Amino acid sequence: MKYIMFWEYDSADHNAVMDKLEQYRKEVKANPDKNAQFISENYTMVDGPEGFQLVETDDPELLVRIVRHYAPEVSFRFAPIVEMKKVDKKI
Repeated sequence: MKYIMFWEYDSADHNAVMDKLEQYRKEVKANPDKNAQFISENYTMVDGPEGFQLVETDDPELLVRIVRHYAPEVSFRFAPIVEMKKVDKKI
């Protein structure tokens, strides 16, 4: 299943979040099969420390691992997505 992973944090926590991001990237590189697959670039909004990235996994526990890794500084919301042609047979 594919998801839009929305993330947001307080700008005061920026350094802690960047440290956790570096740690998580190392973990994903070392153990790609034990982590959700990131299928897009990480996008940030220009008006604050928030953004989104597309991820894919069939194991929801891997999404929980992301949330736990970044807690308590980052809050997440995951929205499942599907290709339009899979929803509407007319396309």
